Amino acid sequence: MLGDHASVNPHAVLDGGRAGITIGAGTRIAVGATIYAFDHGMAPDRPIREQRVRSQGITIGKDVWIGARAGITDGVTIGDGAVVAMGAVVTRDVEPGMIVGGVPAKVIRPR
Repeated sequence: MLGDHASVNPHAVLDGGRAGITIGAGTRIAVGATIYAFDHGMAPDRPIREQRVRSQGITIGKDVWIGARAGITDGVTIGDGAVVAMGAVVTRDVEPGMIVGGVPAKVIRPR
């Protein structure tokens, strides 16, 4: 679901898996961002091709900025007004109004 006045720039990849992706109003997703709402299992007793796929979904709040080539993994919630720096990989929830960056993404400072 894409909120009012939200935008997704070229070459961004959004795959909602089974659970979906929700994007709040006014959010901006920059070029090349990758947002995947599914993940494969990695049980050591099964080949990768036979692993189960899970999908928890992703929620991105209102007035969020996802920087160029940032990645967001399944199960993450990004709070209203947050900023994800270019190239960051978000593997955990981001509190509202926080700026995160790095691999894996960590809080840099409040917006």
